[in-house]
Amino acid sequence: MARVVAVINLKGGIGKTTTVVNVSSGLALKGARVLLIDIDAQGNLAMALGVQPKRTLYEAIVDHKPLADVRVSARPNLDLVAANESLLLAHQAIAGRADWVRVLEQLVRPLRQEYDFIFFDCGGSLTVLNQNALIAATDVIIPTTVEPFAIKGLEKLIAQIGRVKGGTAVVRAIIPTMVDPRMKQSITLLAHLNRTYGQLVLPPVRVNVRLSEASAVGKTIYEHDPRSRGAIDYAQIVELLSKMWNMKPARLVAAQPPAPPMVAPLVTGDGAVQTTTCPNCGHALQRATVAGYRITYCTNCRYRRQELINGD
Repeated sequence: MARVVAVINLKGGIGKTTTVVNVSSGLALKGARVLLIDIDAQGNLAMALGVQPKRTLYEAIVDHKPLADVRVSARPNLDLVAANESLLLAHQAIAGRADWVRVLEQLVRPLRQEYDFIFFDCGGSLTVLNQNALIAATDVIIPTTVEPFAIKGLEKLIAQIGRVKGGTAVVRAIIPTMVDPRMKQSITLLAHLNRTYGQLVLPPVRVNVRLSEASAVGKTIYEHDPRSRGAIDYAQIVELLSKMWNMKPARLVAAQPPAPPMVAPLVTGDGAVQTTTCPNCGHALQRATVAGYRITYCTNCRYRRQELINGD
C-alpha cells in the first residue's frame, strides 16, 4: 500500500512545489513508483515538470472520472494528476457532499496498490482540498523558510494538523528551505527549529538559484544542474526519507555507468559508512551519491562533506 504524503504549509512561496518535485523525482530515480496530485488551483506542478496534460483533477472530482483516467506520465516511475484554475469550482462541488472531507481519500484508494508513494502538493491555505489531503495522508511533510513569520505559522499549522488528524504523529519531517548560511537570522532560526522539533527537522535546502531555474524550464534539479547545491541538498533529503520509510533495497535502480551531460543522474545511497565516524560527535556517518559526488553526512550533528568521485 502506498504511503500518502501531504506536503503542506499555509504560507505561500516557501518551496512546497519545489520540494514535491525534487523529493518525488529522487524517489522515482531510486526505483519507487510515485504519483503526484496537484490540489492547488495555480497548477504549478505541471509547469515545474514540463508537462501539458489535457485532463485535470477537476474531472475526477466533478465528473467522477477515475484518477487513473486523468493521470499522465511525467518521468519514468513518476505520474502526475495535474490541476488548473478550474479546481476553484471543484471546492463548491465538494462542499455540498455529505462525504466532503473524504473525497480525495476515496479517489486515491484504488491506486494505492499501484504506487509506493502518492504525494499531494497542497495550496497555501486551509482549503477544503487541503483538509481532504490531511485526512487521506499517512504522512505529512512541512517545508518552511527560516523566517520569523514562517516559524510562527509552523506552530499554528502543526496545531491544526493535530485537530484534523487527532494528533501530530503523522508529521514526519520539517524541511527548512531557502536557507542562506551567510545570514545570522537564518542560522539562529534554524537552531531554534532544531531545538523545538528535534529529529523532525531534516538538513536544510540552501538558497540556490538553480532550483527556481529548473522549475521555470520544466526540469527537476537533477536534470537541470545535478551538481548544484540544490541537487545535493535534495538528494540528501531523499536518502533520509528513504531510510525513514524503509524503502527496500530491491526497489532501488541498479547501478549504471556515469550518465552523459544533460541526462538525469541516478540518486543512490550506500547506507551507513561502518568504517567512518563523525569527526564532530562520533556517530556513524551516512552516505549518498548524486551526479558524481559522494556526500558523507551525520544525522546527529549535521556534519556534511562532499567529494568528487568520477574524476571529472
